[in-house]
Amino acid sequence: MKQLNVDVAVIGGGTAGLGAYRAAKLSTPSVVMIEGGPYGTTCARVGCMPSKLLIAAAEAVHHIERAPGFGVHPAGNTTINGREVMARVKRERDRFVGFVQEGVDSIPADDKISGYARFIDDNTLQVDEHTRITAQRIVIATGSRPSWPAAWDALGDRLIVNDQVFDWDDLPRSVAVFGPGVIGLELGQALHRLGVDTKVFGVGGAVGPLTDSTVRQYASQTLGEAFYLDPDVKVDMMQREGDQVFIRYRGRMATRRKFWWITYWPLPVAGPTWINWDWKTPIWSWTPKACRRPIA
Repeated sequence: MKQLNVDVAVIGGGTAGLGAYRAAKLSTPSVVMIEGGPYGTTCARVGCMPSKLLIAAAEAVHHIERAPGFGVHPAGNTTINGREVMARVKRERDRFVGFVQEGVDSIPADDKISGYARFIDDNTLQVDEHTRITAQRIVIATGSRPSWPAAWDALGDRLIVNDQVFDWDDLPRSVAVFGPGVIGLELGQALHRLGVDTKVFGVGGAVGPLTDSTVRQYASQTLGEAFYLDPDVKVDMMQREGDQVFIRYRGRMATRRKFWWITYWPLPVAGPTWINWDWKTPIWSWTPKACRRPIA
């Protein structure tokens, strides 16, 4: 087994880990970075960068729809090619990740340790079964990962996390977004503008990061004028039936419809009416949970 003695060991090679590594290198050459997965930040791979690419496509459609108000009248009907939209999202996403990878490639090979780290004691890390590292300082920069109730594992491949939206080959017919946080609102509004039948649901009236009740209410009303937004519902049951998922929940509108895709968020707060809806493939819009074991 290889033994290393360093001043600083950074666990994780994402945005925080790369930043910590570079900051530490300004003070000492004795720094290593440990990463068990692919290099490249969450932002570039499945976060803010690909979501902005989806938003850019949605904005293009939105501007066309509003153009007549400025005296500009596009000729013919606007056609949204979902496959072309998603192909561009993935192509540009991969290009952004490539820029991050170039930065990683510039890091000396001896400073990059591949594997998952665990603590032996306060100053000692075991990386898989091949390397033991003793460090004066250890930085934990392992980021977050999706989590959901174990009971929902029964949905199998009908349940996916919102990260996987950016691997779609085509746009879905409809989406129910559970979780009107920053990611949920971005995806919900963008997909709505791209012609996807979109409904956005939340819990306890929360909308994005807003805490002021007056501002939150205004935001809910304003966004709700553009697409369906119910920020306070409760899911009572969710089960798979064949290749579809049946969900019973309580919200402000009682109706029954079919949706082919879902972004789902756990909803513990009751609403006033019962709703039964069927979906085909849920997408879990996840609450970020700190990575612990294994780390990096």
